[in-house]
Amino acid sequence: MRRHNRIEPYLSAQGIPYRLLPHAPTRTLIEAALSAKVDYRLMVRAVMLEDEHGMLMAVLPASHMLDFARLCQQLGRKLHPLPQERLAGIFTDCEPGSVPPLPQPYNLPAIIDEQIPRMPRVCFEPGDHQTLALLAGADFMRLHAQSRRLAIARPAASLAGHSEFEFVSNEPLPALQGLHPGGDLQQRITTLSSLPPLPQSTQRLLRLRNNPRGTIAELADIVATDPLLAAQVIRYARSAYYGYRGRVESLHDAITQVLGFDMVLHMALGLSASRALRLPADGPLGQRAFWRHSVYTAGLAQALNTLLPPATRGKPGLVYLAGLLHDVGFAVLGHLFQPEFYLLNKAVATNPHIPVTLLEKRLLGVEHTQLGGWLLEGWDMPEEVSVAAREHHNETYGGEHTTYANLVLAADHLLRGHQPSDAAGDKVPPAVLTALGLDLRRVTEVTDKVLEESRPGLDEMAGIMAA
Repeated sequence: MRRHNRIEPYLSAQGIPYRLLPHAPTRTLIEAALSAKVDYRLMVRAVMLEDEHGMLMAVLPASHMLDFARLCQQLGRKLHPLPQERLAGIFTDCEPGSVPPLPQPYNLPAIIDEQIPRMPRVCFEPGDHQTLALLAGADFMRLHAQSRRLAIARPAASLAGHSEFEFVSNEPLPALQGLHPGGDLQQRITTLSSLPPLPQSTQRLLRLRNNPRGTIAELADIVATDPLLAAQVIRYARSAYYGYRGRVESLHDAITQVLGFDMVLHMALGLSASRALRLPADGPLGQRAFWRHSVYTAGLAQALNTLLPPATRGKPGLVYLAGLLHDVGFAVLGHLFQPEFYLLNKAVATNPHIPVTLLEKRLLGVEHTQLGGWLLEGWDMPEEVSVAAREHHNETYGGEHTTYANLVLAADHLLRGHQPSDAAGDKVPPAVLTALGLDLRRVTEVTDKVLEESRPGLDEMAGIMAA
């Protein structure tokens, strides 16, 4: 626990016996429980909500889902999750994403789920991702003497239904009824009056892409007008992933000596367009994980593309952009529909064995592939990229630009065994390999090589994107 964190002094001042359980740094409460060898059923977490009446801390078992509709109905309020940047301003003594489930040290009102008083012991993150605090359930409830007790959560395991969703059924599960934070998402999408606006630099890059006489000087000039974008491109060119041993001092160097016109154009398109969307930072679908998976998918799709016959090979820059933006539908959800994003993010975290697309269908009634295709088409992005976003889970897709969709689909599956991925499994469907003209042995070799040799560079690039 960090020395300036207020939770340990608070527990001591209240005369509460507790134990601190240090563990290796983790990203989720599931990982923390495994690392500290704690029964996950003892873990509790806090969710920060707000509306026009103010903020509220909701405390529930970590293995449960917050039932937004029920909570709002019981309180007569229209609550929604606080964005990460707001949380950082409240929990100034805590690491990002770690919210101690104790309201008094932060002068907050709280609701506590009625199941917690029945827990014999309680374990939680006290403000960082490498320590757990363990105390008796009765003592934890003493600290919540002023908190209102309500039924606000449902077991996350109920999402799996019988036989973990029985994938042949498309009917909504009764256990999911009422979990929506508000209304029919599909209907709300159709009534949106406008898309998130594209940055001016993205609009200029799109015009340049459609100009067959576009020059390196014009590309450098567009990128240079956006200092953040220019810095990102130069850092990309200097990254270990490209292995350039010379000096990259300028945008011109990055384009002419390392990346090339096509690559910089499409890379800059992905970088600049993504800044139009604000994605919460944490969780398996949050900004950090989102960009790590996107960068790895782009890099692996590019590597797989080099195995294809020249006649069917995709354009390298477009393949990269397709991989980089294939999951942009998650960013649309996080930007425009935060309660739904929060719900899905938690469902994925607590049910990593269930395909993301199935959770989306059952929880939201719409998939990120639909949202991503809708956004990219509305932004007039290259058709190859919007097709890849829309069809990268469709192994039977045979329309135009199939190569781009299949390369992203294959990369998604190949990465699933190594990092969180939205693919349904870690085996590339045989029909996709056949359509691409690839054999599994060669594909596996290339994947292993990319992960072994390029991991430091890819991680560096993902950090650049997430920042």
